[in-house]
Amino acid sequence: MIEDSIKAVREAEAKADQLIADAKRQADEIVAKAKADAEQLKADAANEDSARLAEAMEKAKEAGEKALAAGEERSAKIVEELLAKAAPKTGSAVDAVIGGLF
Repeated sequence: MIEDSIKAVREAEAKADQLIADAKRQADEIVAKAKADAEQLKADAANEDSARLAEAMEKAKEAGEKALAAGEERSAKIVEELLAKAAPKTGSAVDAVIGGLF
């Protein structure tokens, strides 16, 4: 009878040890999966941020090119206006320079 009790206790201890080992293994697996999931989420977020930044940079580039083109158009118009205003005065300026030489 005592031997049966000792045997039952040893079996219970073995089962408890096995349960503890299984729980520890499951906990390790859960931690490893959580770390892998966290790394994947981090990588996904970085890729998403990179895509958003690339899109924002492209939009900024397009806006800058449009602003530059508009500035060039305005500059060309101003040059044309100045040349148009200066054209009638060119003859007078040439006469004045030539007159100053003689």
